[in-house]
Amino acid sequence: MLPKSYLIFKWTVYALATLLLFGLQSLVLNHIHIFGLVPFLYPMLPAVAAMYEGSHRGPVFALVLGVVCDLLLPAPFEGFFTVIFTISAILSAVVAEKLISPGFLCALTVSGGSLLLTSGARILIRSLTGGGYLALMARIAVGEALITLPAVLVVWPVYRFIHDHCASDY
Repeated sequence: MLPKSYLIFKWTVYALATLLLFGLQSLVLNHIHIFGLVPFLYPMLPAVAAMYEGSHRGPVFALVLGVVCDLLLPAPFEGFFTVIFTISAILSAVVAEKLISPGFLCALTVSGGSLLLTSGARILIRSLTGGGYLALMARIAVGEALITLPAVLVVWPVYRFIHDHCASDY
């Protein structure tokens, strides 16, 4: 069992790093347009954190991050990001625990999966509510994922550093 002070310190550092990554999204990435698409960093964050923190702590981080995103971002329904990010974190933790060791390749895999899960859920909701242009939405989702994936080069080292250096002997 880890001391409470360790947990508070570690998750405070995660929160501050995530706040900086939110700043990267709003101050930099929101102003980059590639083929009319904007990179969307948020789904990557719970996936990479859960890759390191596992199937217990990762989904809790994702749940909190989802609530914050639900308060800040437009979504198909209230609680969308909370649900999708939590599912993404659970799946990411399973991938890291059972299939691919945590590292760059795993971060790239879980990030791509989380981006596609988020977009796929939006497309599914749109199709269930009678929305059209599903093929176009799918192409946009894949394009958005492809232009966002290079951001794993920023997210992965940040969360890896926190995971590696916020140990019980800090």
